Amino acid sequence: MEFSTKNSLTTLLQTFIMGAIDAYTFQNFDGSFVSAQTGNLVVFAYELASKGWQVAYIRVPVLVGFLLGAFISQACKHLKLRTSRRFSAFLLLSLVFLGLLYAAMFTAINNLTMLFSLGLFSGYELTVFNKIGGTSVNNGIMTGNLKNFANNVYEAVFSQDHDALIKAGHFLSGIGMFVLGIMFSTYFLKATGTNVFLCALLINAVLLAIVTFTKEKPPLNHQ
Repeated sequence: MEFSTKNSLTTLLQTFIMGAIDAYTFQNFDGSFVSAQTGNLVVFAYELASKGWQVAYIRVPVLVGFLLGAFISQACKHLKLRTSRRFSAFLLLSLVFLGLLYAAMFTAINNLTMLFSLGLFSGYELTVFNKIGGTSVNNGIMTGNLKNFANNVYEAVFSQDHDALIKAGHFLSGIGMFVLGIMFSTYFLKATGTNVFLCALLINAVLLAIVTFTKEKPPLNHQ
């Protein structure tokens, strides 16, 4: 299996997971999200203006966690490792994080700590898993994906740009996986933490095994 294929599969499955987790937080944390920070900022500002800090403060931990997660994961991208090894390390860290989140379901963890932890996880995920084929695709925030999908559809149709058509397909696959994650979480997992995190844990465990134990095809030599 080529590295780009592993990367694409991983990003698609992380997108599914982020959709599932967003459904969980939306249902259980007063409409909070872990990946869509625009939504959190809108709700925070609205609640701050209309209801005061005593209501709006619940939106802060996920925002802080997201920023910290993105900061830390950007630092991790500078690790002096071969690309494939670094990628496996990123996936292993995601698996460990999901394991901790699942274990937290059986403790008395409070809502603010859980939202901070989920924001941290989301910031990490959105930074390190963001490639489908050769296209940079956001695995949690769909606004940019929708815009880029429409832009590339235009170029594909009116400029006869084959590369734009491929990119549009990449963006559409990411959007579709996110929606499927939300629907699967809501309908089959009832958007409960124990179900959502266990499912995500199993997905990433299987994915890590695939990434680790499948040999990469050597690049073709063009004469």
